[in-house]
Amino acid sequence: MRAVLLPVSVLAAVVLSGCGKGSKSGAPVVDLRGRGATFVQPIMKFWTEKYAEKTDDAMRVDYQGIGSGGGVNAMTNREADFGCSDAPMNAKQLAAAKEKGGEVVHVPLVMGAVVPMYNVPGVTKPLAFTGPLLADIFLGKVTNWNDPKLKELNPGVALPDLKIQPVYRDDPSGTTFIFSDYLAKVSPTFRKEIGKPSNEPAWPAGVGTRQPKSDGVAGHVGRSAGSIGYVELTYALDTKSQYGTVRNKAGKDILADLDSITAAAAATLGEKQTEEPYSLSALTFSLTDADGEKSYPIAGMSYALLYKKQTGDKGKAVVAFLKWATSEGGQKMAAMRNFAPLPTDLRTKIAAALDGVEVVE
Repeated sequence: MRAVLLPVSVLAAVVLSGCGKGSKSGAPVVDLRGRGATFVQPIMKFWTEKYAEKTDDAMRVDYQGIGSGGGVNAMTNREADFGCSDAPMNAKQLAAAKEKGGEVVHVPLVMGAVVPMYNVPGVTKPLAFTGPLLADIFLGKVTNWNDPKLKELNPGVALPDLKIQPVYRDDPSGTTFIFSDYLAKVSPTFRKEIGKPSNEPAWPAGVGTRQPKSDGVAGHVGRSAGSIGYVELTYALDTKSQYGTVRNKAGKDILADLDSITAAAAATLGEKQTEEPYSLSALTFSLTDADGEKSYPIAGMSYALLYKKQTGDKGKAVVAFLKWATSEGGQKMAAMRNFAPLPTDLRTKIAAALDGVEVVE
């Protein structure tokens, strides 16, 4: 057997040399399994449908959003051809993967925002939050919607005498990691009581409720007056739910959108990553609490995870799919689903990283 570094010309032809049942054109089919982050699930569904059309069903991707923790485990144990996570793999996870399959490549897919989505009857304008206030809410220290801290940030808004019900993820979640990464940076209380960023923090017992996956959190908030949760922006937009502004490092109250996510990335992507897990792998970045007046402070990135050493047609196909998703065309589709496209210079680095994936024939 020999290891082959695949040039772009070969990758473009991969979908015509698959295995399994025939496609619409009669070409063999490659079926891929992707598992992981619900953060990226809305665009992944769009991508997989469009890529199947593009390849005349010669390459099909079955992606299931089972949470970032599940995606890491599925990739590590070769239960999926690639995983997705919004948190880079930590030292323990990388060591386990190295033992089972070798070096792991992190591929940035899209940039998004984690927003405070809430259900407060009678309130129609976006509520304003700060990071320390969000920390106090999710720590169970601010318990009513007419709390003086909320009233001070939202003058003129008739906030009801209604109990706040925080909604947390109950599965290992990259969305939770991004949210806790931000809260740990801006709230000494959170850092003291919860600790470092985690995809499964020890939230305070007896406070709020826990729901599976992003759609579980979004659904519960939508049904439950007084509740507040944290979800990727697309889930709030798709459900036409209310979500608030968050005050950034420059003191500006920012509502998440593509421009404010892009501003956060522009302020952070050039910085050297010195803290784990971002410092452990190439092309992984913390986008939270970014500098700049226009930056949304709870921005994050979702990654595809795959072993650097791949085998056969499936190995070729997964590289081809990820190169397409991170291309200019794939990133234009990302913007259509309210994810911020990756910058051109980062896409160039991603293409080089994927060119370095070794496929054993």
